[in-house]
Amino acid sequence: MLSLAYQAIKKRLNDFIPEVAGRIHWYNSLLTDDDAEPVFQTPSLFVEFGETQLYEPKGYSNKQLQGGRLTFSIHCVEQFNYDDDAVLNALSITDKVYKALHKRDFRLSELPAFESLKGTHKDWVLLSTIVRTAVAADHKHVNLVDSVVKFGCEGIDVSTLLQCTTL
Repeated sequence: MLSLAYQAIKKRLNDFIPEVAGRIHWYNSLLTDDDAEPVFQTPSLFVEFGETQLYEPKGYSNKQLQGGRLTFSIHCVEQFNYDDDAVLNALSITDKVYKALHKRDFRLSELPAFESLKGTHKDWVLLSTIVRTAVAADHKHVNLVDSVVKFGCEGIDVSTLLQCTTL
């Protein structure tokens, strides 16, 4: 479930925010060592997933199908040299993240590997109505601006659906 969700979010952000295209990564505590030089170019975006409570949707013949309330954060990170330009750039990118994701669905056919499903009954909604839930600034970094945008949506684990021929 997280694999396709990550690919979908990353694709949408790459497509809508050219200044960070190719610099969107999985969040893996890369920002914890303030004494180290960043091992990434800035500005960069990092996708961090929260715990997802899973459930079995009713009304589907596939009893293996699961969905869940997916929560994730996008860290908008910029090098900080104690001037407002870096902060304003990070906040500008934060606004673009909001515009790229808020109130949007993501269909399976939007991923390159599943383009052939477009317009068919197997072009399921992978992420349903992504909604911005909070914004925050992480002030724990000495030389990086980390503006965080939090989102929530319904997600379906389509891996079992892809194995079925009919629903």
